[in-house]
Amino acid sequence: MSASDEEGHTPGKGAKTRLRALRQQWKQLRKEAREKSHWAAERLLDKRICIGITGLSGAGKSTLITSLIYQLSHPDRAQLPGFAPALSGRLLGAELHPALDTGLPLFEYQDCLDALTANPPRWPQSTRDLSALELHVHLQGRRLGRDYQQKLILELRDYPGEWLMDLPLLHMDFATWCRHQRDMLSGSPRAELAPELLAKLHALSPESIVDAAQLDSLWQNYRQFLRDCRSERKLSYLQPGRALLDNQEYGFFPLPALGHLSEQALNALPEGSVYKILEARYQSYVDENVAPFVESHFRHLDRQLVLVDLIGTLFAGEESLEDMRKAFGHIADTFRYGSNGLLRKLWRPRIDRLLFAATKVDQVLAADHDALRQLLGQQLQQVFSGARHRGLPLYCEAIAAVRCSNESVRDGRRMLVGHGMDGRYLGFENAEIMAHLPQNGEWQHYNGGLPPQLRPPVGIGREGYLPHIRIDALLNLLLGDKV
Repeated sequence: MSASDEEGHTPGKGAKTRLRALRQQWKQLRKEAREKSHWAAERLLDKRICIGITGLSGAGKSTLITSLIYQLSHPDRAQLPGFAPALSGRLLGAELHPALDTGLPLFEYQDCLDALTANPPRWPQSTRDLSALELHVHLQGRRLGRDYQQKLILELRDYPGEWLMDLPLLHMDFATWCRHQRDMLSGSPRAELAPELLAKLHALSPESIVDAAQLDSLWQNYRQFLRDCRSERKLSYLQPGRALLDNQEYGFFPLPALGHLSEQALNALPEGSVYKILEARYQSYVDENVAPFVESHFRHLDRQLVLVDLIGTLFAGEESLEDMRKAFGHIADTFRYGSNGLLRKLWRPRIDRLLFAATKVDQVLAADHDALRQLLGQQLQQVFSGARHRGLPLYCEAIAAVRCSNESVRDGRRMLVGHGMDGRYLGFENAEIMAHLPQNGEWQHYNGGLPPQLRPPVGIGREGYLPHIRIDALLNLLLGDKV
């Protein structure tokens, strides 16, 4: 007997092991194919569509999803004259189901509806994590002179817009991110918000040995700085985005003082240096939070809806609007764009339609709604004019998921009336919305301050209908070609 035989390493044994492994893989593939057969058929036949819905905190994601579900589930109460299936009577209703294949928690539709229909009504809680649902929309069809029912499955995935702002980190190493942030921190309005913190960041040498207490203090101050950027100046492009929503100790911040160090010099720094510690924390954040989110979430999306509080940003001033434009530009390249061919529908869907919607248009007069949509369109044209975005179907709309105001006339002037968050009855006027991006002195036009935040109207939902503005137009953009 040969030595190889004695040791049990015969030439045929390796082949048998590989064959056994291939059989196991084949069994697993067959099992997954059986489990996914209905899902695959639905995608191939355009009976299933996956829509991502996001927007920065306060844009109204939870309210919008609740309104969409309610309108489609109650065709007898919905007011959707611009949505053909509803107008023709083909919309029969919809049923809410968990999105079992996603492993994501179910969107809390009932809790959100309970908030809107409470006495007094209140707004749903903001989105702070991923959630999903399936909405089985039932439609009446007619073929060969006979009526039949068809079903369209909408898989809705809700996620915080703050997470969206982290997507550009996938294409930046820590040094590149620091230099990018340095340029932003040196300009207005960030430079005026926390001058002491920014001075400390500029003074921190990447080469110095780590002082753990100092790094922790700077991280806590930087997190608060990000939150102040959002709350006080309505800035959008803030990273790390998750720091705005939770209290996890991500522990990294930009080092502006990298300019004099080459890539080789940075790589040669000792492991205990400030740069190396922050670089490791940054990379850990990208690897453990950003990359898994993109891989598990975006690879499934067919369409993406981004909600924008354009009114709040506009009245916050030129710097806030410019920051929003920059944010759009940086996240645009991170989406997987393109048409969904037959095989791509199954294995690697691409976003084939991107929608932006300005929300809360009930805060301005109806005569200004179209101007607001044109203004959003101009913002997007600046971002998506490059060749890399050509061929991407891009749409914009202006909506109110729940209408909270009505128009009235006082002393010959049109004004809005509604209830403030404290329940008081309000009548107010806003500056007229210009249909173009303000130039130079035109910004003074918006110096009157933000419109007041309104409470949802009393008596909506279960006993009547859910008032809205242009949700039917939004449904046409999302689903019109599928129904």
